[in-house]
Amino acid sequence: MRVLVVEDEPTLCDVYEDFLHERGHEAVVARTAEAAIATLEQHPPDAVILDIHLPGMSGLDLLRLRVTHELGVPVIVISGYVSEAQARECLALGASQFMGKPVSLDRLGRALDSVVGSSETADAAERPERRSERRVSVTLPVHVVASDGREWTGRSVDLSVSGIRLRVPAGADTPDVATLRLTLAEPVYLAVPSVAVRAGSDEHAYKFLDLSDEQRAQLSALVDPPRATATDVAPHLRIVQAIAEAASAGLEVEHTLAIALDALTHVTGHEISSLHLFSDDGRMLVLRGERGLSPALRDVNQTLPLGEGLIGKVAVTGEPRNVADVSADPELLPAARDAVVAAGIGAFLSMPIKSRGRVLGAVSLGRRSRRMFTPAEMAVVDASAHQLGLALENARLAAEARQRLAALKTAEAQLAATARLSTIGQLAAGLAHEVSSPLGAILGQIELVLMRGGHSEDTRQRLGVVMEETTRASRLLQSLLHVARPDPPARAACALEQEVSLVLSLMAPQFRRDGIDVVTEFGAPPAVWADAAQIRQVALNLLHNADHAMARHRGPRVVTVRTRLAGDRVRLEIADTGPGIPAETLPRIFEAFFTTKPSGEGTGLGLWVSAGIIAAHEGRIWAESRPGGGATLIVELPTVP
Repeated sequence: MRVLVVEDEPTLCDVYEDFLHERGHEAVVARTAEAAIATLEQHPPDAVILDIHLPGMSGLDLLRLRVTHELGVPVIVISGYVSEAQARECLALGASQFMGKPVSLDRLGRALDSVVGSSETADAAERPERRSERRVSVTLPVHVVASDGREWTGRSVDLSVSGIRLRVPAGADTPDVATLRLTLAEPVYLAVPSVAVRAGSDEHAYKFLDLSDEQRAQLSALVDPPRATATDVAPHLRIVQAIAEAASAGLEVEHTLAIALDALTHVTGHEISSLHLFSDDGRMLVLRGERGLSPALRDVNQTLPLGEGLIGKVAVTGEPRNVADVSADPELLPAARDAVVAAGIGAFLSMPIKSRGRVLGAVSLGRRSRRMFTPAEMAVVDASAHQLGLALENARLAAEARQRLAALKTAEAQLAATARLSTIGQLAAGLAHEVSSPLGAILGQIELVLMRGGHSEDTRQRLGVVMEETTRASRLLQSLLHVARPDPPARAACALEQEVSLVLSLMAPQFRRDGIDVVTEFGAPPAVWADAAQIRQVALNLLHNADHAMARHRGPRVVTVRTRLAGDRVRLEIADTGPGIPAETLPRIFEAFFTTKPSGEGTGLGLWVSAGIIAAHEGRIWAESRPGGGATLIVELPTVP
């Protein structure tokens, strides 16, 4: 066989010449594309090994020439680097193989054999025909990942050692160069760099690039597996295996169901199939997958009543139904009869999908002949339904586990934030305690100065202002200490308005800064039976929420605090003029970790903790949102027994 080597690197030319000579081929070397053109026109070779990057005319330019196309010579393209567009163009222009540098000589030899034929069988006077590779119909989940990060998942239609044809979801685009992740039979994931060679409305074709020896062996085993003696059992096993692989690969439920229907189609010889699962409320069956249903049949099967019709009864009883002529069966739904007759469906089989003894739905098959499904076919559908049940149960458990993990992560983050706030609170309490002593010394010194007399009126006034402000700061620090370091919990007679007033004094600077006016309407109710420290915590949480609600509100900012007797209980009301609480949010505001505040501004624990404290005091807490805006948080506590 005569092989033209188009390569500008002298050392590589020597390697290719020696290699071709050892395999019994004649090597013709051209260092440029221009020199290769002369060889192609005068002495056409049997094959070409072509480098893309050449001095002068490139390898791509050579592929585009008419002389290359008219000769029909198999071309193996080799390059150390090629762009996505160039890789696709090489194959579109007729290149037989694409290989990256450095090239394994053994692989190069196999590539030559595959596109031209081995030297032992080639006739020196005639160009050997290109050998077509074996292609088989096989359904595998294939995940397509483009170089720019785009991805989608399809299913294989057929497969060879050199390429694959995919059935793609609606709207999926075709990246020029992508990595195809094939789920094989063990299950093993095979990641293959590939280039698109054809794109249709629902099918795309890809050619594999630069396969390793191991990858080629894996594909060869799949395309041309060892012959089994029990040929009747093998297809059935492949169905169960395909479904089990999809389930174990952690694919989405919809994808697993689609794989199951595709796998069954290749064995039982049915023309239509449907897969129904229970709805979320368990009151009906919902169509979750289908193959070959006419529009009329699809409409009828969208939702099915339980206990009615063939499929509805299978889902309730858990017993399969196998009939030779479904259109004549009295249990067929009347609404479905016309569509079944129009589609020409004869034999029909419906098998329950179960998991741990519980029916999850039904898989149903129909074919136009009136040959009933055989026991062997029923057995494989039953095994497939069993695998589907396991896959659905695993998907449900996985979804629950993901939800719980997400909730746990959220709880951990919120608890961490709460711990930080607790630490800050302890630090603030310690600072307040330390600052109290210097403030006491300042007050004492001012009093001594004033006692000695001899000061002007202006000096006495200024010292009085200093003394008054220092005293106010001392009171604020005492309030902070009361809240940050509460007394040991113990219920006793407690004046509700007194504890709320203490918290109001602590919140006063914050209210002034946010432009919020405070109105108090204390009705001098009787004492409540409560833990004073915990009541202060509740009041602080409620007032803080009111402050946050109004801090960014453009309207009037007024918080009104009321206490009064309500029957045999004392009621505390904290009303704000903020935007109010949405109706859909109102029932959830006392849930743990639920917050409407932006990230980093709230933990969602304040109202939840307050609700727990009030419940422990045998009281009530709730919220009301006024139609004109604003919200009111209401607490009721029992009086002293």
